[in-house]
Amino acid sequence: MIKAIIVDDDKSCINTLEKLLSKYCPHVLILGTANTIAEAIDLIERKKPELIFLDVELNGEFGFDLLKHPSAIDLNVIFTTAHEKYALKAIKSSCLEYLLKPVDHNELKAAIAKFEGQMHLANNQKKIEVLLSNIVAPDNSFNKIIIPGHDSHIFLNTSEIICCEADMNYTNVFTEKGEKIVSTKNLKEFEETLDPKTFFRCHKSWLININFIKKFLKSDSQVLMSNDMLIDISVRKKDEFLNLFKKF
Repeated sequence: MIKAIIVDDDKSCINTLEKLLSKYCPHVLILGTANTIAEAIDLIERKKPELIFLDVELNGEFGFDLLKHPSAIDLNVIFTTAHEKYALKAIKSSCLEYLLKPVDHNELKAAIAKFEGQMHLANNQKKIEVLLSNIVAPDNSFNKIIIPGHDSHIFLNTSEIICCEADMNYTNVFTEKGEKIVSTKNLKEFEETLDPKTFFRCHKSWLININFIKKFLKSDSQVLMSNDMLIDISVRKKDEFLNLFKKF
């Protein structure tokens, strides 16, 4: 059994989630529910759950603040939110799980399955550290990102990323250390997560860090990156890129 608690300020949302878990994930045991961060801390200390279903916004409180408390440091979390864009970019950057309200039972089952598959990975606290760092970043200009692979997670400073290449449903991430990291995220997810002031989608297959551009080859409509990779600029992106390139 997975021992869990639900932290939400909406009783109807709590009831709905409990019913879905009972029907589709009966091996998840709800030990209790809380409406505020203070109640959640008390519940965690008394019940010792393994997993928290945590609403992002709680009666004017920020659900993320619960994760700063020592009692919650080693706990796994699945966020719930009614706001599709609210704080999701920071959550995605940390590879933590989330569910959009109203909760879909298939997404719930998938989130629980992913939690079970990663319970043995000793990196939950690092994920939370990345989340808390990014949630306060101005204009979503994240400094850190977690890149999911087939059987591991890579923790990177975004400033280390030279470029990202689409590879079917995967993404190859090239870093200034000469690494090529294969991620299970697609390129669009990277584009949505990384700072658009720094990372430019120059082609359907490429996302580049403009800080690593060495040269623009106008005749070939290509850029030479700091790692000597030549990357095409698509026709439809050329004018936009040239306006950006004027800064250099």
